[in-house]
Amino acid sequence: ELTVGYRIPAPNMALAARVLAAAAADLQPPRSVRQDGRPPRFERVDDPGELGVTIARAVQDEVAAVGAGNVAVICPGSRVAACSAALDAAGIDHGVAIERGLNHQVTVVPVGIVKGLELDATVVVDPAGILAEEAQGLRALYVALTRATKLLTIVHPGPLPEVLAPPTRTAEPQPVG
Repeated sequence: ELTVGYRIPAPNMALAARVLAAAAADLQPPRSVRQDGRPPRFERVDDPGELGVTIARAVQDEVAAVGAGNVAVICPGSRVAACSAALDAAGIDHGVAIERGLNHQVTVVPVGIVKGLELDATVVVDPAGILAEEAQGLRALYVALTRATKLLTIVHPGPLPEVLAPPTRTAEPQPVG
């Protein structure tokens, strides 16, 4: 069991820890040594026609932020072709891991083969789809969320899965009288 994380920024690990708690309650999430880092960004897409544009914009933002670093678009297997087409439409040079490996700065990677990769930035697309399509959906989502050494953006069509939704705050009791 990994107890200390050296490569994942604390804000990313905090989000992934919520998924790990649901996937394997008996495991403790690693404590991140790196307390710095931008909190994960969430991009909700309610219009299916805007999903590709949102993915491309998120990739462009992350490429600008990491300079020469690498960026992966991690998605359910069923979305690989659509993610690649969205990047093509935006004129973003990229590879697809199942076709050409990780020989590009930007690569579309199906979640099923992302384990073990270390990337500067990741754009995780359709976490609900990852949960639905993968046999061990929560574990696959945890792996997807822990690939970035710097920046993480989550692009989600519709609402976030409950495991990623921000914790709700309970109202403070109000004094009576």
